[in-house]
Amino acid sequence: MPRWLYTLLLRSLLPLVFLRLWLRGRQAPAYRLRWRERLGLAPTGQATDGTGGIGQLPLRRPLWLHAVSVGETLAAQPLIAALRQQYPDLPLLITTMTPTGSERVRALWGDDVQHVYAPYDLPGAVRRFLAHWQPRALVVMETELWPNTL
Repeated sequence: MPRWLYTLLLRSLLPLVFLRLWLRGRQAPAYRLRWRERLGLAPTGQATDGTGGIGQLPLRRPLWLHAVSVGETLAAQPLIAALRQQYPDLPLLITTMTPTGSERVRALWGDDVQHVYAPYDLPGAVRRFLAHWQPRALVVMETELWPNTL
């Protein structure tokens, strides 16, 4: 599928994606929070759901690790431990897509890493995310490949 068609389809489905987040928020209220991050916009203020220290200043050229949810976050744990030991001053930005992944990041590393939700794979959202964070590299802890992000 050409990337332009993929992007057009994703843009057209975005209202349904946000409706799904809103509906999931009935049982898990954290799904209704921090939507700006999913659009690649810089986080503002502190999280009210206990799932992020998002009031921190932007990191300087962090290593970006993307872990979709809890499983990938747990799989990243040995890698992050090795990175923190080998490069103690390396800033780490960890993104997830779910509140449970966000909660796991906070539980494992607290304020030692920065967490935000990964932007949806739309060119504008990815561009805003990259402009704000300016990561030095991306490590993907999953097998889903996102064409606009890559």
